[in-house]
Amino acid sequence: MPSENAKHHIARAFSQAAAGYDQAAALQRQSGMRLLELLDAPAHMPGQTVLDIGAGSGHFSRIMQMQGAQVWALDLAEGMLRHISAHRHAHACLLGDAEALPLAAGSIGLCFSNLAVQWCGNLPRAAAEMHRVTRPGGCAAVATISADSLWQLRHAWQAADDAPHVNRFLSEADIRAAFSCFTSVHVHTETLTQTFDSLRGLLHSLKSTGANHVLGRNQRGLTGKHRWQRFCTAYENLRTPEGKLPLDYRITYLIAHT
Repeated sequence: MPSENAKHHIARAFSQAAAGYDQAAALQRQSGMRLLELLDAPAHMPGQTVLDIGAGSGHFSRIMQMQGAQVWALDLAEGMLRHISAHRHAHACLLGDAEALPLAAGSIGLCFSNLAVQWCGNLPRAAAEMHRVTRPGGCAAVATISADSLWQLRHAWQAADDAPHVNRFLSEADIRAAFSCFTSVHVHTETLTQTFDSLRGLLHSLKSTGANHVLGRNQRGLTGKHRWQRFCTAYENLRTPEGKLPLDYRITYLIAHT
């Protein structure tokens, strides 16, 4: 489980990314729209009370608000919440942790979380918190990064050194099990592939979304010149026939009803 200090660093990374997050967060937009599609959002949003957990810049808070929901945006990063508040993307902002939601039991109709709970050290606890705050008949809609994501990045770094440069993610089975506190759970996993012209652009996409923070890694002195060259060479060998550098994400979507 991430320590409080680790969570502080995660929050700081995302706070620093707040201003340019929407321009860089193509993956988040794609997965969030898919999650709304699986949820059949237009039928659920009018009059709904929604908790957007890990709301980020508030992109989906704003969409759900426009669809008629009353949205509470929750995030660990103060910078993100300031951005949401300044742009009025939600009815209210809450600084908080998905593993300890600052809300009363049964106060929410829908818990929505797009690419946030992979940062939780204890997913069953986060799922139990969603179940606690969701009223009977409500649901949780979650998209999260799962096992086998970023395999190209991991492969390239393994050619350079043995240090942990890429986070490990839970399997679909583990994610499903974490939400077993709900009455019914529907799960779907698919691969989303991003492509880049350069390795610089690929790594910048991770940094711009705050996702370059690796749990358990010393953030200083990450690599030397020769290791960096080995990493670059290994990744360049993965270019597609079209000349692009690929980066795969396995996204698990979950709709859980109370």
